[in-house]
Amino acid sequence: MSIGAAFYAFDRYRLRGLVIDPSSVSGFLHSPEDQGGPHASQTVEQAWDVVRALLPEAVDGEELDGTDGLGCIYLTASHVERAAARLARRSVPEAMARFTGEPAQFAELYWAKVWQNGAEDLADFMEGVKRFFAAAAERRDAVVFYIV
Repeated sequence: MSIGAAFYAFDRYRLRGLVIDPSSVSGFLHSPEDQGGPHASQTVEQAWDVVRALLPEAVDGEELDGTDGLGCIYLTASHVERAAARLARRSVPEAMARFTGEPAQFAELYWAKVWQNGAEDLADFMEGVKRFFAAAAERRDAVVFYIV
């Protein structure tokens, strides 16, 4: 079994309930939007650790303990707006060049060697994260980064 992760954007007013009851996160993330679930999601699959290292702005929030996942970080709407602005200034090609050009520096990351060989797919994930945050910030959503 491998570890994967995704970002989920949802109404910022819903975040308080998830923080109060972290055990409800998994069920909430799997509920459809028309039933109050997330507005959008962006998977990063098994690239979660690499994305976290190369785009730290995307996970610059608070850890949420007590969920069913292996890890959970939440970002308030204000965090999301700041992250989106910082991500907009990030160059994915530059980050990819650093990642593939200095493999030893990133060797400890989960599946690093796979993603150094599959750099094009990783770049697509990273561009997707940038677009996801831009849209979430526009809606003034909160975001959860959920690792399972």
